[in-house]
Amino acid sequence: MENNQYTVPGYVTEIFSSRQGEGLYVGEEQIFLRLAGCACRCIYCDTAESLTTEGHSKLTVEETLAKVRSVRGENGPNSVSVTGGEPLAQVEFLLELLPALRQDGFRIHLETNGAMPAALRKVVEFCDVVAMDIKLPSAAGRAFWKEHAEFLAAAGGKAFVKIVLTSESTMEEWQRAVNLLASANPAPPLIIQPATPIEYLADRLGGGPGANNEAAAATAGPREGKRLVSPPSQERLAAFYDGARQLLKDVRISPQMHPVWGVR
Repeated sequence: MENNQYTVPGYVTEIFSSRQGEGLYVGEEQIFLRLAGCACRCIYCDTAESLTTEGHSKLTVEETLAKVRSVRGENGPNSVSVTGGEPLAQVEFLLELLPALRQDGFRIHLETNGAMPAALRKVVEFCDVVAMDIKLPSAAGRAFWKEHAEFLAAAGGKAFVKIVLTSESTMEEWQRAVNLLASANPAPPLIIQPATPIEYLADRLGGGPGANNEAAAATAGPREGKRLVSPPSQERLAAFYDGARQLLKDVRISPQMHPVWGVR
């Protein structure tokens, strides 16, 4: 696509180089392109600053490409993690940006909440990896089973799935998620990610855009100190793993590594 054909700007939170800290590609050096805006309000969200587009730079495709190239430099990574927020919330921007990135020789690693199948269908051909979340109702405040099923079908063999487990995750919702994955063709690899302790999103946002999260509101109480989202116990984590392994071949437990490494 010629430069004069780029017409859609995007809200960009930040562009930086680091190592992938989650999923199948932990440790891989990548350029992170974080887009703003997400309709989900998961209790464990660690990018609350990217939930809305307010206050974020509105960049053209040309400006975004220039920044990505600058971060790569002479010998930088050739993999771009397009993350958020929820990048598919800006699918028209991605329709112009992703082909341009691939033309520059970049491999596209799309990180997504897995709840926007129609948007994925528009851009999946430009993605090399689709790192898809399944959002359990106990964390997201609502179920996305239908959306997740359609999303898996659209992603095909490009997808792996990550599910964040908290002390509030139930075996009932877990079994439904595992059944959904087992019914996919092909069944994707599953990464079980114990939640990194963090203050509940609704508490961090106060009266902000996350206050309508039903899952967080249901457990809200007087703020005397911080209420932390916590991972499941080792016993429950083992039970979740064993339940998944009964139906799925590729199941791994992998915590979020950026806090361990002390980097973003």
